[in-house]
Amino acid sequence: MLSEFSAIEGRSPRYWMLVGLFALVLAVGMGAFLAIEVYGHGITGMNNQVVWGMPHVFAISLLVMASGALNLGSMSTVFATVQFKQFTRFSAFLAIVLLVGGLTVLLLDLGRPDRLLLPMLHMNFRSMFTWNVFLYSGFLVLCLLYLWSMFSYKQFTKVVGSAAFAWRVILTTGTGSIFGVIQARDVFHSAITGPMFVAVSLTSGTALSTILLVSTYRRTGRHMDEKLVFGLRNALIFFTLLVGYLFVVEKFTKMYSPAFYDVELWLFTGPWAKLYWFGVWGCCVIFPLMILFNGRWGNTVHGVMAASGITVVGVFAFVAHVLLAGQSFPFDMFPGYQLSSVFLDGVDAVYTPALVEFALGFGGIALSGILFLLGIKFFRLLPGRAVAPKGWELPWSP
Repeated sequence: MLSEFSAIEGRSPRYWMLVGLFALVLAVGMGAFLAIEVYGHGITGMNNQVVWGMPHVFAISLLVMASGALNLGSMSTVFATVQFKQFTRFSAFLAIVLLVGGLTVLLLDLGRPDRLLLPMLHMNFRSMFTWNVFLYSGFLVLCLLYLWSMFSYKQFTKVVGSAAFAWRVILTTGTGSIFGVIQARDVFHSAITGPMFVAVSLTSGTALSTILLVSTYRRTGRHMDEKLVFGLRNALIFFTLLVGYLFVVEKFTKMYSPAFYDVELWLFTGPWAKLYWFGVWGCCVIFPLMILFNGRWGNTVHGVMAASGITVVGVFAFVAHVLLAGQSFPFDMFPGYQLSSVFLDGVDAVYTPALVEFALGFGGIALSGILFLLGIKFFRLLPGRAVAPKGWELPWSP
């Protein structure tokens, strides 16, 4: 039987210290935004070749995890996974706060946030950026309705939850398609980029949910059945295998075409190779699976938490590689010819992120953190005791 939902007390000095720490980081992030607003993007590491820098890496990573944060709600509402039904409110709220944090960083890194209304008034419906305005706002509305239905109108929960599930798949595909449809960028252009973003959202959302659930229950002195953690571990394993599969398929299809030999070799051995091998493959696939498939580490809560933490780092590495490496490889404007000019044509872009970029990105994370901490204090988002349903057993263990 599922326990009753309740809010945490949130009265301890440790709780308010954590809120204060996030508030301090948020203040530093706002200071970074004001500095960029006053002095321009010239104080960042961005340049005419790399125009999407670290703030976009943070923003897109938060947006990808926001989609994945809805995993527990989707597994319960859409796929009738009974053991995770008690986390549906938590899942929807986490998706909302991550979406708010990511969109805030995205907005503040536009250069002229005061002109946000212009692209809404003059929309280009052949651009993925235009479609994403509707995708992000629609996802936020659906998550709010999903959460509201769970509180007051349970008869609509399945309908709204199913709509939110379909929307999140479309949204994450749209986020990946921002890059996948750009044919002029050899690193970006791929039909599999959208599905890869969906798969990475599944792993990172599940991993972050696991970290926050275990940490919240432990810090508040509540009980959480370890079988639920291991159920999340099994889901994370299969999602991670899906990510690895799509990574292999994407590289196989590109390496099959002689037109992509140079760019793929550059990715494997060039200036971004370490980020690719250790960040993308290591943190997204290899290191988590090494822990989760280990008979000793994979069957402990600490091991699952460690693998989840590495997976969350992996989503930032994945987005950074797609974004930064994708912009650093030079345009191939005249195939078959070597190109050079005083405008750095044919030369790899050099990008070193500035401190203000990291400050702005971490400010978005801090905003999500504050909203999450206040949310679990003032709303009944989690059950007092997280217990596995009677008779439910794990299908398998490493």
